[in-house]
Amino acid sequence: MGRRVCMSLALLGAGTGFAQEASTEAPPVEPVLLEDEPEVHSQVASFAITKLHDSPAVVTAVTAEEIRASGARDLMDVLLLVPGFFFGVDVSGTVGPGFRGLWGQEGKVLLIIDGKEMNEQLYSTMQLGHEFPVELIERIEVVRGPGSVIYGGNAELAVINVITRGIQGSTDVLAVGTWGQLSHGNGRRSLTLSGRKVFESVPGLSAFASASLGQGQRSDVIFDDFFGGSASMNGASRLDPTVMQAGVGYRDLQLSLLYQRQDTTSVVSVDEVLPAPADTDFESFHAELSDRFRPTDRIEIIPRLNLTLGESYRDSDPDSDFFYDKRYRRLRGRALARWAAFDFLQLTGGVDLAFDQGELRGPAGIGLQEPFNGDQDSVSYRNVAGFVEAYSDNPIATVVAGARFEDHSFFGSSFVPRLVLLKSFGPVSGKALYSRAFRAPGIENISLGDDVRPERTTVFELEGTVRLGEGQTVSANAFDVGVTDPIIYSYDADSGSEAYRNLGRLGSQGIELDYRLRGTWGRAQVGYSFYRPAGRNDVEDYRVPGEPGAFTGLPTHKATLTGTAKVLPWLSVSPTAVLVGQRFAVGAPDDDGVSEVQTLSPRLLLNLFVRAEDVGTKGLSIGAGVYNLMGSDFRVAQPYSGGHAPLPVFTREFLVRLTYLFEPAYDDE
Repeated sequence: MGRRVCMSLALLGAGTGFAQEASTEAPPVEPVLLEDEPEVHSQVASFAITKLHDSPAVVTAVTAEEIRASGARDLMDVLLLVPGFFFGVDVSGTVGPGFRGLWGQEGKVLLIIDGKEMNEQLYSTMQLGHEFPVELIERIEVVRGPGSVIYGGNAELAVINVITRGIQGSTDVLAVGTWGQLSHGNGRRSLTLSGRKVFESVPGLSAFASASLGQGQRSDVIFDDFFGGSASMNGASRLDPTVMQAGVGYRDLQLSLLYQRQDTTSVVSVDEVLPAPADTDFESFHAELSDRFRPTDRIEIIPRLNLTLGESYRDSDPDSDFFYDKRYRRLRGRALARWAAFDFLQLTGGVDLAFDQGELRGPAGIGLQEPFNGDQDSVSYRNVAGFVEAYSDNPIATVVAGARFEDHSFFGSSFVPRLVLLKSFGPVSGKALYSRAFRAPGIENISLGDDVRPERTTVFELEGTVRLGEGQTVSANAFDVGVTDPIIYSYDADSGSEAYRNLGRLGSQGIELDYRLRGTWGRAQVGYSFYRPAGRNDVEDYRVPGEPGAFTGLPTHKATLTGTAKVLPWLSVSPTAVLVGQRFAVGAPDDDGVSEVQTLSPRLLLNLFVRAEDVGTKGLSIGAGVYNLMGSDFRVAQPYSGGHAPLPVFTREFLVRLTYLFEPAYDDE
């Protein structure tokens, strides 16, 4: 049966306990698969291990081969092709995700890399653009919908789960060099080295290490603000990443480390062009220790311990108008237990305890540096959560029911349930989903908050998939999202005060279509998405004056076409086309309360990437691509009326990538 849950804990043992990292290791025994289904299992949307198309959520998976063949340069290139996702600009020239018409930058979309939650803890944001070496990615799984029951308060709208090379796999060495050139300036340059070692003399022992250094810039064209100012981004929109990973595992005991730093420069801070480009840095360190115990063949217990240290939006120059230097720390312990109670029922439960701390690393009262809560150099919070899930497969339908309860020491408790029904009829399968979710305030949201509390979200989804034949599938889904008491940033220019408040309601409705074709010649994928505001959208900062059917900054229509054609057994050509519908950028209101509205006309983005494999020797591949082939003036707007004018992105770039993967025939040991 296509949705049969793995009934032995020998099969359930693929995970390290939580959905986000469970998919990083293959199960020791593989269940029987449909002939046309890839052998991919996941826990990204459930505590139970399922095939991706049977996950109790709307899930998109992107494999390493698809990423490499397409020539994707970073997560933005990958997510642009995923239904629901687009991008917006925010303060300091940062770029974050929008999802299904709603701005998802602050704590609404969760980014996970190898089980480590990457959203910074001060504002809960992520920074996209040349952020992580895609050469190290084995798979990306995107939950296009809420994930709070599984992940907590940073997974309100969607979850991006990135699985890298890590410990899994065999002994090998990978080296990748990338050189890019924009029309008028330097593009992305990077060098990535990665090695894995399986010690055959000590069964169960393995280790890995990776390092990646890069330089780049967002664009080389002119940025124009809403006030008549302009500045060239060439040489002034730096994106310089450093990423290091290491880990060791012995059987089920694993220790992994991840260090990430992104040095950026921007010609704009909040709204106006700056006299000189400003530097802003993001830095974080993540450590995880996990184990797994199986008292019986039907019970599995997984403890995990995480440490996160970081600084975000850092400008450590005390003479700068934008001086900001604060550190955050999170210590988190989790324990999960799975019980295959019957052949048709799996029960999961666990606890999650986290301690968060924020502290000043420089003097207060200069630049943007202010004490926490008005007068404190440091703050500490405690969050405790419990969760349960039942996964039942029966002849009528597969039923997945779960819930999460959290209690935070500052803003109190949150409870979110979820109910999912799955059913297959031959080549047709369907899902009906009801989920509640929440977005928890971050450290600075609390500090600047006016009695701020979590925002609440209710989501209804329907998805249907039809397998038309060997290698062909069509999927369609419809959804309705309603957000109550969204956390909204506000600024009073007269008093110079800023605050986060819970204001009003937001909503989104839409449909997403996806067609996939795969054969010996290659693959092709076509997608279309439509979104519109729904329900009572009464948050003024997210409304477009005179356009009630539009979202601020984000499109209502998006169409995508991507594929790979194998011209020769060793040569492939991969075109990509993305058509984005009309968008609106809304400036901050003037003294009379009137906002300037800038219309961004539809834009077509064309990329072409060519890759040759095993060039001269096994394991050596060369790729070359042209991005934004037509030189389209592609910009992303701010998805609220904060005064930031549209920022140029995806400017034309010529790129060459050289990759060498060495896999020894045998170990010396």
